[in-house]
Amino acid sequence: MDLRQLRYFLAVAEERSVTRAATRLHLTQPPLSAQLARLEHELGVELFVRHRRGVDLTEAGRHLVEHARRVLSDVDAAAESVRRTGQGRSGRLALAFVPATAWSVLPPLLRRFHSARPDVELRFLEGHTDAVAEHVRSRRADLGLVHLPPGGAASGVGPDLDVAVARREPLVAVVPRARADDLGDRVDLSDLAGEPFFCPGRTVWGGLTPHLLGACRLSGFEPVLHEVDLVQSAVALVGAGLGVSVLPASVERVCGPDTVTRPLTRPVPVVETGLLRRRADAPSPPAQRFLRLALDTPEPDVLGPAFARTRQE
Repeated sequence: MDLRQLRYFLAVAEERSVTRAATRLHLTQPPLSAQLARLEHELGVELFVRHRRGVDLTEAGRHLVEHARRVLSDVDAAAESVRRTGQGRSGRLALAFVPATAWSVLPPLLRRFHSARPDVELRFLEGHTDAVAEHVRSRRADLGLVHLPPGGAASGVGPDLDVAVARREPLVAVVPRARADDLGDRVDLSDLAGEPFFCPGRTVWGGLTPHLLGACRLSGFEPVLHEVDLVQSAVALVGAGLGVSVLPASVERVCGPDTVTRPLTRPVPVVETGLLRRRADAPSPPAQRFLRLALDTPEPDVLGPAFARTRQE
C-alpha cells in the first residue's frame, strides 16, 4: 500500500464513481481500476461494492477512509513543514550578541526578521565579545553580533570565523546637561581635554577604548580614562557631573534627563557592529534570511561575497 493508492482510493470513495474519480485525477479509468484492485488484493478485503450507477464503500472501505485521510494529512503537513524549513520560513535561529547591541542594532533587526519569518523560533545567548565568538565557533549560535575593534572588520575574530559589517555609527560626546549649552551644537574633543573620560571596557564594547584614545590623540591630548563595566554606568557617572564620555550615537537611547549627546567636529570616529558566522559552514535558511536583512542585500546565496568583500577590506 503506497500513498498514490491511498489518494486514488479516497478520490473514488468521495466521488462514489470510478469514472468521475478518473476525471478528477486526470487518469483514464483502466489504470485507476487496476490500482484499486491491487490495493484490495494487498489488504485481502473488498473496499467497494460495484454496481451500474457507481460504487459504494464496504464496512472495511469506510474504515480505511478514516485512516487514509489521517495518513495523507500527516504526509501533506510534513511536506509543508519541510518546505517551510528549507525556505527559512520556519526552524530555529540562535543569535549570540554583546549586551550593548540589545538597545542599538539588535531590536530593529529582530523586528524586521520576526515580521518576515514569524514562525522561526529565536534563541538568544548574551555575553562579551570573546564569549559571542566562542558561541558561534562551537555552533551554540548560528550568528554573532559584536562591536568591532579598529583596524578592519576582520581583525581579532580568528581564522575560523568570517565577519561582515552590519552597521556603522559615529562616536558622539556624552556630557552633563548642565554643560551642554556652553559646549554648543558640536563638540571639539580638545574642549574636553581636562575632563575625566568614562569608557566601557573591552568586554563590553570591543575596541571602544582604542577608538577613544585615537580620537583624543588626534585632537592633541592624552585623555584620563576610567573604565567601567557597563555603558549605562558611564552615562550615569557623566550625568552625576563627574566627567564626560565618548560613545556610539545610539547611546542616546539610554541617556537619562541629566545627560545629553553632542556630535563631534571633524574628524568623527566611526565604530562598526559586525555579524560573525562560521567560515566552514553554509548558514541555515533562517540565518541566510537574517543576514540578508542585516546586510541589506538581495543576494540569494549564503552571502559569501558580502563576507569576502569585508575580508579583503
